[in-house]
Order: sequence, then C-alpha cells, then structure tokens
Amino acid sequence: MKEQINALIEERAKWLFANRPYIRAIRLFINTLLSYNATLDLAIEMQDWPSDKIMDRMGRLLAQRVNCTGLEHIPVSGPALIVSNHPTGIADGIILHRLLATKRPDTYFFANSDILRIMPQMEDIIAAVEWRTDRRTHAKTRSTMAYTKQAVDEGRLGVIFPSGRLAKRRGLRLYERQWMPSPVTFARKFDLPIIPVRIEARNSALFYLFDWVHPSLRDITLFHETLNKYRQHFCVHIGKPIAAKELPIKPEEAITMLYHKTLALKGTGREQDKTVPLLSKWHFSLARLPHITKVLRQRVYAGLQKVGLKVKSLM
Repeated sequence: MKEQINALIEERAKWLFANRPYIRAIRLFINTLLSYNATLDLAIEMQDWPSDKIMDRMGRLLAQRVNCTGLEHIPVSGPALIVSNHPTGIADGIILHRLLATKRPDTYFFANSDILRIMPQMEDIIAAVEWRTDRRTHAKTRSTMAYTKQAVDEGRLGVIFPSGRLAKRRGLRLYERQWMPSPVTFARKFDLPIIPVRIEARNSALFYLFDWVHPSLRDITLFHETLNKYRQHFCVHIGKPIAAKELPIKPEEAITMLYHKTLALKGTGREQDKTVPLLSKWHFSLARLPHITKVLRQRVYAGLQKVGLKVKSLM
C-alpha cells in the first residue's frame, strides 16, 4: 500500500524523491504537514474492504457539514447521469455518494483510474476515464464506453465531473474549468436524462498556499485535501433532469448549456459567473490581499531556499 501511494505522489512531484539530504528533510516536513502516516494507516485499514464499505466509512468520516436541496429530482430507479462541478477533488464524489447512497445505492462514478491502483476493488463503482488527452487511447475509450453501456443496461445512476479536474484558483476566487463534452456523448448514445448538480465548497488554505508556490506542491495534497473535509461545509444543489433530446445539436453548445445551468443553481451575482470566493469569511479589504499574497509567496520561497531547495528548478 505504501508503495502505491508513494508512486502516485512521485508522479506529481518527482523532485520530492530526489536522494539528497535537504530534499529528504523537506519530504519529512511535508509528510508531517499533510498527515501522511494517518493517511497510510487509513488506506491499510480499508485495503481489503469492499467498495460499499469503503464509501460508507469515508462518507461517515467526511460528510459532517452537508446541506442539500433538490434530492427529490433524483429518480428512484432507471439509468440517468449527474453532471457536477468539481470544487475540491475526491471529496466531491464521496459527499455525493453519501447523499445518494440511500436512494440510489447503484451509483457509479466516472473518475481517474489512479484510485484503482490503490483500491482495485473500487472498480464496481468507478468507470475509469482518462481526462488527459496525451494519455488517452482508443482502448481506454472503448473500456469506458463498455463500462457505461453495462451500467446503463443495469439501470444505474452515473456521476461525472466534466471538467476532469478540480476548480482552478485565480487570485482569490475559484473558477470551474472548461467542461469536456463526454456527458453529451453518453446522454445521446444511451438516451440518458442529465441531472445538473452544483457543489459549493473549497479546499484548505494550505492547498491554495501550495498552489501559489508550485503546482507540484498543490498536487501532492491529494489525500490530505480529501481527509480534512470533515471541517468543510458543503452545499449541494440538485436541479431538475434534462432530457437528452432537449440538448442543442452541437456538442460544444450542449455542454455549454449544461455548464451554465449547473453553475446557476442557487447562485447569485458573481457565483453565477462560475466563481467562488476563497475568503468569504475574512472581514478585511480585498484591496490589501494582492500585497499580502505577494509577501507570503516571497517568504515561502525564501524558506525553501534556506533549506537548499533550488526553487527555479520547480518553476
């Protein structure tokens, strides 16, 4: 289990595994900061569990502060496809599973196959998708389509995050990334009603601090940012189903329509403009923040340089 988790981390930050004393010191510090041992212990505990038990355990752990509206729009049976924004990462799927588990225990998720490298037994609820175009192959696409067809034939409810990645930070706001047209393809091919879902949530301040410094630091918070969500408030808004035949003919227009319908759920003003504030509970002038963040980044860079890390090599 440790080897699999380390492999995922190394793929995201190869420099962190360099065989140099100061790098080892940095890795030890980051492992402590990101609760690496606690994450590993939990993974070992669940490594032989079936997927439903894993999701129940994670749901009970994380879904502490969740509000939901529109659950009545979820059909009690029959195939359908949820499209959702993706503000935080893995936790978004866990929260949705927790909300849907009683009404639709047959729910499955389109997700990156990395989770199957750690928990292969999750394949009964994970339709592996390769979001990165440079790694996409015809074989992978056929496999995803075959999984989807079987799930539809079994009358299951699917969940897809069309952005493929969690929301991007720009300054002090989160922006939902551009959506890929996969949901439109699935909906039309299998005549699936599409249910828009909007999740309002954010990651920790540490995540966005790491994002300011370098993407590799941000990416290695993958597990930490999942397990700390018991402190985060999630608001989930579920919209009315949209029939496949109601979608515009052109795929790009269809996915744009779904994008805007999803992000408009319960949103007002700038929230309808695909953004979420990172610091909505801070009560000081936002005009000061560019200076504050600049100073913060300078201090982080200075700290890394003091321990001998070549910052330029990470940029």
